[in-house]
This record gives sequence, structure tokens and C-alpha cells, in this order.
Amino acid sequence: MSLARGVPLVATLKWLALLAVLMALPAVGAPARRALQSGNVTVAYNAEDEAFARTALAAACDALPVLEEALGLTARRQGSHIPVRIEIARRQEDFDQLVGGSTPPWVQGIALPRERRIVLKTLLPSVARTVVAHELTHLLLGEMAREVDVEPPRWLHEGLAKFAAQDFTEIDREVLGRAVVEGRLLRFRELPDAFGGNREQVALAYAQSYTLVRYLHELHPGGGIRQYLQNLALTRDPERSLLRTYGQAPEILEREWLAQTKDAYLKHGLPLSAETAILAAMALLAAVALVVQDRRRRLLRQRLQEEEELRRMFGESSLPDGPPAASCEREPQDPDANLS
Repeated sequence: MSLARGVPLVATLKWLALLAVLMALPAVGAPARRALQSGNVTVAYNAEDEAFARTALAAACDALPVLEEALGLTARRQGSHIPVRIEIARRQEDFDQLVGGSTPPWVQGIALPRERRIVLKTLLPSVARTVVAHELTHLLLGEMAREVDVEPPRWLHEGLAKFAAQDFTEIDREVLGRAVVEGRLLRFRELPDAFGGNREQVALAYAQSYTLVRYLHELHPGGGIRQYLQNLALTRDPERSLLRTYGQAPEILEREWLAQTKDAYLKHGLPLSAETAILAAMALLAAVALVVQDRRRRLLRQRLQEEEELRRMFGESSLPDGPPAASCEREPQDPDANLS
């Protein structure tokens, strides 16, 4: 009786063991995942995406030194800084599965700081470098935000991402230039709300965030942004945190930052008509100068030709003599000539 009851139990255990083995195996037709690693960065990908995986790994390795310096992580370079795993997906359903939820089709990458993962879609190499650097910035800032228990401001996220990716284009320069010409540059307090504005305001917010992060990084390289986050966690006041980190009043910092922006990008904001007028005036002046110079040359050439023609017509020996020279001498007179 006990044996009869044991037979189904053994069979059940065998089926459970077989099911566990089958679940551990990759699904039929599912490609095996591969991995590339450099330092603390690992890229997981399918075989057909190896070229893109190498591009993503190179982009991460290029952006990391910039972020490490800005965030004060350089001293932790000996393998103790944050490990990062980049997952690459070719199809939308694979991307959503790796993210853990449905995402809009236009999303190209997502940073998951709590998991220290970045999920990317396969992209063109030029776009991939920008997206990787952006998501890597969000991941590292998110990790640091948890350490100090503060949420970094939006301008810091986006500005540092553009700074690390070297993502500052001619379009950004033109956006800043037009704002300078029209007197629309955003002040420090206006940056957060501008990200929720219209298309023009959002573009200006992104461009000015880049210039602000670059300005602050030049003031205090090697960890200034990390100190700013720490001070922000203490004060919960963005402007007081600027004072504590950079040792200058926020008004002075803002004035210098905006002055640099105006000086650097005013020329990019000149309207096309003004640029055309300037170029036309310069071209006209150059043309007038050429005409005057050409006329002087022709007159000089004409005079030389006339003189040469006269020399041929009248040689020096055949030139007509002038009137006889006047003389002060008188002919001797006979003193008796008038005597009768």
C-alpha cells in the first residue's frame, strides 16, 4: 500500500525535475545572449548586434571619465565605482521585456538606476553614442541621489548628460543666439519651469542647462557637482547650495554665466537678413575698391603709352628748337656815327 502510494510521488518528482530543466533552458529559437566587458561596464547583446554592442561599450567608456571627474568619482577608479550593465534589444517587445513594462515606441533608451542597468535599442552609431552617454548620466546621478537622499534638478540631469555626450549642436547654438538677440535668456530660477513649456522654451532650457553645467564644472572641476548635490541635500535650497559649493552669491554666478552665454552665442542669433546685409555691404565695398584701383591703373597705363608715343614721334634731336635765348650784350657802336 505504501509502495503504491510512493510510485506516483516518484513520478511527480521526476516530472518536476524535468520541468525545471526545461525552464532553465533558453526557449526554442531564442538567440543566446553574449557579453562584452571593459572595466565595470558590461554590454549584453544577441549575436547579430555585436557591432552595435561594441559601439555602445566604446561610448560608455568615453563618457565615464567625464562623468567621474564631474561627480568626484575619479578617486574611486580602482574598480570600486558603480558597475553598469547595458542591455541591447533589437525589437520593441524585447525592449519592453528588459525594461519590465510597456514603453512608447519613440523611446530609445532607459536608465534603471536601482538595478544599475541601461536598456537600449539598436541605433545608428552616431545616435548611439549620444543616447548611451545620456542614460549613463541619469544612472550615475540617480545612484548618487540615493546616496545623499536628494533629487537632482532637471537642469543638472539634462545639462550633465549633454556635457558628457558632447551633445551640443549648431541647433543649440542658434537657439541660444536667438534668445540673446531677443532678450529671452532664462535665469537660474526659470530653468525648471521651462522644461514644461512650449517647444521653443524646452529647446532653450536644454541648451542653457548645458552651458550652466559647463560653467559650474569649469569653476570647480573634480567633484563640484557632487558637492552641490550634497549641499542641496542639506539645505534643500538650490541657490544656497550654489553659494556653499562655489563660494559666490547666486546673483554673481548667474550674471557671469549669462554674460558668457551672450558673448559666446550672440553671433549665432543674428537674423539672416542682417547677416545678408552685412555681407552685401562688405562685398560692395570690396567691389568699389577694385573699381577705383582698376581705374587708376588704366589711367597710369594710358599716360605711359602717350609718353612712349611722343618719344617715338619726336626724338630728342629732332624736337623743335625754342626761340633764341635773349642776350644782354649789345653790338659795339661807332661813336662818330651820329656826327654829321
